[in-house]
Amino acid sequence: MEFELKDFFDPQACKLCGKCLMECPVLQYPEEKAKKEKEKLIRGEESEVLKYCKSCYSCDSFCPYDLKPYNLILFRLWERYKKQGIPLRALSALPAEEKNFIHYARKAYSEEEKKLVEQWQKNARSELSGEEIIFAGCNAQIFPYLLSSPLLKGIKIIAEPGLCCGEEYYRMGAFDRTYELAKKLEERYQKINPKRVILFCMAGYNMQKNVLPKYFGVKFDFEIIYLGEWLLERVKNGEIKITRELERKVVLQESCHAKSLGKEYMEIPRQLLKLCGAEVVEMNPARERQICCGAADGITNFSPLDMLMGSIRQWRLAKKTSAQLFVPYCATCYLMLKIGSKFYPSLMPCLHLLEILTWCAGYDVQSLADKRAGKVMTGLIVNNAGRLLSKKRVFFS
Repeated sequence: MEFELKDFFDPQACKLCGKCLMECPVLQYPEEKAKKEKEKLIRGEESEVLKYCKSCYSCDSFCPYDLKPYNLILFRLWERYKKQGIPLRALSALPAEEKNFIHYARKAYSEEEKKLVEQWQKNARSELSGEEIIFAGCNAQIFPYLLSSPLLKGIKIIAEPGLCCGEEYYRMGAFDRTYELAKKLEERYQKINPKRVILFCMAGYNMQKNVLPKYFGVKFDFEIIYLGEWLLERVKNGEIKITRELERKVVLQESCHAKSLGKEYMEIPRQLLKLCGAEVVEMNPARERQICCGAADGITNFSPLDMLMGSIRQWRLAKKTSAQLFVPYCATCYLMLKIGSKFYPSLMPCLHLLEILTWCAGYDVQSLADKRAGKVMTGLIVNNAGRLLSKKRVFFS
């Protein structure tokens, strides 16, 4: 599939105001430099933005013309990929490749999780015509136990290795591989034939609702909704009853995709926490200015160390608040924060939003995330040391 800049970003509509790079929580360029670097990106000239960008989507929040400037950065990353490929070590962070982070998560599954995932794979190969289903994706395959919550009882879940929305590939500019995975997903959905698909993570929701249809030409003939919306509706209408109050101050780790989707999506986890009796305190920077959990820190330069330091950065910012609990609502964020906590120990607990909601609805919750993160980290370091240290670069065939 051929890709052109105009399909992702309209350079003619850009006024070169520089606001996206001025307001960027990482770059924070003065006005003239922001305009200069933006112009370089539009012209396809070498820009330091591609070196320092943390891939956090914040710039999309600041464009006064809603032009999605992050798409411009992504297009230039795609051009870089076509010329240089990606380092071999990057494959460890990509969900459809061998010996990746999910591979080592699977090795640590409980017996219950093994049965869960086996059923998810059977569902993914079945016709579920007219049914409402949950797409677990790579995100949930790190922590399958999260989707064993009684709040989701009775809903069929689909997932299998390589059945992926392509989000990580898209964010590093590997558009050809993204398109390949998108077409595979489209074909699988045509066989499953669902009525409605609930996306476990906001990244998957944004990819399947917006990115893949708009930029990669796939067609999904069903309703797509984010799990957080689905849960919020049920808490509000009483289908999910809050029987235990959290009574804690909590700080949120923002999903990068929530910033691209808009304020209403950043509000969903906050509303759920407030309905659970929590007091939400904001990190500084917060909301559209918050940087990622650490995962996207590694996208621009493919550095595992950048990812770790990004996670530690978020822990430091969280500890500066008065919060008693650190809450991600993305499972990749959960993994990164749990890995970061092993290098930056904190007395502040970290739990996924779904675990909190399940507990507040009166059910027992046993978190497996801490040990799981340790297993994933150890597996990647010990078994993938050669790949991590290699200078070899690769292209997707």
